[in-house]
Amino acid sequence: MKTMKTNKSETGKKARFAAIAFVAAALLIAGSSSFAQKAELFGFSGYTFADKFPISGGAGKIYDGHTYGGSLGINLGDYYQIELSYTRQNSFVDAYSQYLAVDVYEKASVNYIFAGGNRLFPLDENFTVYTGAKLGAFILGFKEDNYDNVSRFAVGVNAGMKYMLSPVAGIRVQGQLYFPITDVGANLWWSPGSGVDVGVSSYTPVLQFGFTGGIFFVLNKSAAE
Repeated sequence: MKTMKTNKSETGKKARFAAIAFVAAALLIAGSSSFAQKAELFGFSGYTFADKFPISGGAGKIYDGHTYGGSLGINLGDYYQIELSYTRQNSFVDAYSQYLAVDVYEKASVNYIFAGGNRLFPLDENFTVYTGAKLGAFILGFKEDNYDNVSRFAVGVNAGMKYMLSPVAGIRVQGQLYFPITDVGANLWWSPGSGVDVGVSSYTPVLQFGFTGGIFFVLNKSAAE
C-alpha cells in the first residue's frame, strides 16, 4: 500500500490555505453582529510527548517537543460546540531497520488540521469541563529535501476545562491524543525525495499525547449574554 506523499510546495499551499480560511472565518464571525451563536477564538501552547513504534526490523520515533496553534469554536446551545483547529509541533523523527540502507534522522514539523465537536458540561456560569472528538489531516513536513512530505487522514480526542476571567476572555487547558490512520503492513512514512518507498512496514499506530493551554476570547459578546 502506497503512502500519500506531497511535495514541499503543495504542503506550503495547504498550510497557507488553512491559515487564511481560519483567519477569514474568525474575522467574519467577529464582524457579524447578526451571528446568533457564541464563538470563541483560542490560542494555545503546550507540549507533546515522544512516541516510539516498532517497524519491520527496527523502530521509528517522533520526538517530543513544543506544540502550538489555534482553534475557532462555535457553540450550538449550552452543551455542544463545533471546532476548527490547527496544531503544529517542531521536532525530529528517526527510523532504523535492517531493511534500510541508512538510518533516518531528520528535523520535521508535525501538523494537524482538524474539524470536530466538543461536549460541554457547565458546572457554573464561569467554569466548564468538556470532552471532544475530531477528524482531519496529518501532515509530516521535512525541513530538508532528503524525504518527501507525507499526508495522512487523522483522528483526535481531547478533554479539558475552561474558566471565564471576564465576559470576553478566559483560560483553557486540555489534554489531547492525536493519531494518523495507518494500515497494518502500510509502507513507512519516510521515503527518499525521489518518491521511491523505503519498503519498511509499521504494524502499530503512532499515538501523540500532549497538553496545551492558553487564552480564549469570545468574539461576539452579545450572543454569549
